[in-house]
Amino acid sequence: MSKLKIFLFFILYLSFSISINIVHPITTTYVNNLNLPDYFFGFFFSLMSLGQVIGAIIFGFINSNPYVILIFRILSGIVISAPHTLFVSMCLDISYNKNQVKYLSILSSILILGTSLGYEIGGALYNYLSFSIAQIFLFQIFLSIITGLIFLITMQDINLNKLVKNNKFSFNSLFSLPKMTYLFLIGFLILSVGQILINKYLDPFIIHNGFEPVILGHYVLITGIISSISNLIIIPFFKKLKNKKLAICLASLILFSSLLTYFTFLSDFNLIILLFSSHLLYLIFKGLITPLEQNEIASFSSGENYGKLMGARQTILSIGNVVGPLIGSIFYVKGSSSVFVIASSLILISLLIFIYYFTLKFKLIKKDK
Repeated sequence: MSKLKIFLFFILYLSFSISINIVHPITTTYVNNLNLPDYFFGFFFSLMSLGQVIGAIIFGFINSNPYVILIFRILSGIVISAPHTLFVSMCLDISYNKNQVKYLSILSSILILGTSLGYEIGGALYNYLSFSIAQIFLFQIFLSIITGLIFLITMQDINLNKLVKNNKFSFNSLFSLPKMTYLFLIGFLILSVGQILINKYLDPFIIHNGFEPVILGHYVLITGIISSISNLIIIPFFKKLKNKKLAICLASLILFSSLLTYFTFLSDFNLIILLFSSHLLYLIFKGLITPLEQNEIASFSSGENYGKLMGARQTILSIGNVVGPLIGSIFYVKGSSSVFVIASSLILISLLIFIYYFTLKFKLIKKDK
């Protein structure tokens, strides 16, 4: 594939990432305008994630009956999951072995950038250009259709057959993994639920504390760019570390993530200052945790079961995306920090599981020697 087409591929992924995030800054305002109870925030987030687990392509737009809206949140999750999977598969197809890590890193960075720009554009449309909520949804649909049409016209020569054959995964695969993997995945699930609670409820927390959607957009844009740059600088350093040093780094990052969350949401300091200081550090640490835990899961790979392991990880992450918001729907109260205290506690519990896991692992390694 030519360099121009590869460049276009990444631009289309950027456009897709922007389009799926445009409505996020106004979602809380949307729920508020419908005068729905607080637990609907959790249902909105959780049911969309459930749709992402199912995976397919269906479109919908409705804004009348709140219970029908929940159904369409499932459908929107279904819509989003299929293109994400397709883009990753195509990225593997065009990269070949020699630059696979490079291209996947670029794809990950573009997702962060697209998410940040989507929030910024959505907030700006609502507050600066006075778009209605319905108009922002329609703009999202328009951008998605344009992206899809360009994709359809220009990306027809990428063959995904070999990827489909070699990357099958089913829930049955979860029951045929190396035994030590299960302990790690339990810790990963609890960690994910904590991180997802923070990620999903930060938006309504900011809005319910009196800030406009455009401020939320500015915040996500700035922190997204800083986090992305920080990761690009720091992650190469972690790649040089091995075994116990990597384990210590992972445990330290998880510990500080928990402590920073406690400090951010239980402090009496100005919220904006905290978001751009302690919570920004949390976001940087969160971005660093991801490649470390992926590396640890990959350490169980024998080459043949790599796809199975990554599939298991994605399944656990998807379960966390459903369970986390459902927990939040029970505890979240507008403007309250209680859900973040629970999230921080879950992250701390995951740390204890990881410490136990690494203790067992290194004992086994020492015994084998």
